[in-house]
Formats: sequence, C-alpha cells, structure tokens
Amino acid sequence: MRRRGRLAALGALCLLGALPVAVPTDAAWTQAEATGATITAVPAPTTPSAATCVPRSALVVGLQYFDLAWSSPLPLTHQRVDVTFQGTTGSDTGQILLTGQSGGVYSYSAHYTSDKLLGLVNLGTLLGGSYAIRIQTGYPGSSWYAAPRNFTLNVVALGLGSTCT
Repeated sequence: MRRRGRLAALGALCLLGALPVAVPTDAAWTQAEATGATITAVPAPTTPSAATCVPRSALVVGLQYFDLAWSSPLPLTHQRVDVTFQGTTGSDTGQILLTGQSGGVYSYSAHYTSDKLLGLVNLGTLLGGSYAIRIQTGYPGSSWYAAPRNFTLNVVALGLGSTCT
C-alpha cells in the first residue's frame, strides 16, 4: 500500500505540474504630470415661456407681418426662430431683439414682414396657407436645443382672417 500511495502522490504532482502557473511580475503605473481644468456650468436650454404670436393682415393685401415675443433664461445668441411651409424650413436669428432682462430671465421679440417670411421659406406668394413656427432655445453649433415653443400661422388668402395659435 505504501507503494500505491507514493505512486498516487507522484501522479498528482505530475498533474499539478501540467497546470499553468501564475508568474509574479513587477508592474506599476505612475503619472508624471499633474493636470487641472476649469469647468464652467451653463444653464440647460429650456422651452421659451410666455410666448405669443400676433399676425397683422390687411384686406386684399393679406398678411403684412407677424410678431413673436417670448422669455428665456439664455442670452440672445442662444435664440432661434424656424419657419416651415410645405416641407421647406428657414431659420432666422437676425430678427430677434432683446427687449428686457429681469431676475436672470431675458425677454425677446421678433418682427417678420411678409417679405422676410417669403425670404425664409423661398415662396413666390403669400396667398394663403399654414406655416409652422418654432421658437427654439439652445446652444448654437450643437444639437442641444430644448423642445420648441410651437405656433401655427394660418394665412387667409387676400383677407383679414390670419391667425396664429
């Protein structure tokens, strides 16, 4: 029996020798340079509040202009108006004016004549139709914009009944 025990022990040692063995290594990571950064917090874009849309029409001439007004916690450079008609969208920031500031909230207005509206959506006439108007607040050059404030401008052909809802 003693011989069988020795053979079993020798067999077990052979099996253990066939298994991979972890080899200890010296590994280290060091950072030779220290870095620093300044992080500037900015307010998240929000949907414009207290927004209004007021059209002005004249008999026979049709739509003469429409005015927009809204409030936002972001400065003028972060405001945009998009007008869409029959799949064509024009974006504008040039008509937007800062009209006031109080308690960290800015007030804006924009005045769009029929000529400007024609230029934005590249139409030949304003004989009537429905325009989608979006006031957007966000960060220029990025896709980070809040949900827009939406209006629908319904222009009545050659009449006084244009509405903006």
